[in-house]
Amino acid sequence: MTERPQVSVVIAAWNAAPFLARAVESALAGQGVGAVEVLIVDDCSTDNTVAVAEGLARVHPQVRVLRNARNSGPARSRNAGIAAAQGAWIAVLDADDAFAPGRLARMIAVAEAEGFEAVADLPVLYDLAADQAAPEQLPASGSLSRLTLSDLLRPDPETGLDLGLMKPVYHRSLAERGLLRYPEGIRHGEDHRLYVELLRRGVGFGLLREAHYIFSTRIGAISGAYSPGSVTNVDYRAIARQNAGLAEELRATGELTPEIEGLLAARQSQALRQNRIYGWTTLRKRDWPRLKRWLGQEGNARDLGWVILKKLAGQRGLPD
Repeated sequence: MTERPQVSVVIAAWNAAPFLARAVESALAGQGVGAVEVLIVDDCSTDNTVAVAEGLARVHPQVRVLRNARNSGPARSRNAGIAAAQGAWIAVLDADDAFAPGRLARMIAVAEAEGFEAVADLPVLYDLAADQAAPEQLPASGSLSRLTLSDLLRPDPETGLDLGLMKPVYHRSLAERGLLRYPEGIRHGEDHRLYVELLRRGVGFGLLREAHYIFSTRIGAISGAYSPGSVTNVDYRAIARQNAGLAEELRATGELTPEIEGLLAARQSQALRQNRIYGWTTLRKRDWPRLKRWLGQEGNARDLGWVILKKLAGQRGLPD
């Protein structure tokens, strides 16, 4: 590219060959901003992701392909892309997701008007197996709010969304100040922990309740199937541990208020409940490879046995 990009879009990719072109083309087409570059960071894929990425780079000079020397997880892959990014703004896009037309222009306009260094929107819930948007979507009021740490730790009051699912657009200055760095020791929940650190450091972070990020849900609302793009191992127990660890860290620094402590405890409990739900769901759907991976985590076999006993005793609905 001869023109400095206005936006750099970073895509961490691992075994994402079937969906990568969709993601890249959504970032390049109809975004309503100046030059856009796309940085695909391959995390040692075992399918033909690299071939697809290099093919996209041959067609689109705005695309660059980076390759990790070893499989390192999404955090390190994103950090590699951010380090190579040249844009005034940096956006993260998962390889099985997409941007709606005009998303980048809308997000940057809001950020610049309000003085935000990071701004996120709502997801368009998408069934990737059915290749259709879900029939029911989150309420999108169009309201805009400046997030606090307390806001981040509780479900959004308007939509019920866990804000760890946000995919913000960031001002380049965050990277230059060393703040835009995903925690590389985390492979599940790394997004949320980054947002925690940004808010702890006083970064202006906005949430626009408009839906422009096309998000592939883990289970499709139409197909009822697990998303074919969901390739990472689920580890809700790790999220529970992260919340407990964050509470201890905030206690040590004097930042742990009674409100924050209660919110972190609630997130820890919810993560463990989600863990039981996931195990039960994989069993019901007879998704044996996913179930085997989940059962390999310490404590999950016991949890699944407990859920099965409760179901045999007549419990209805999702596991407690």
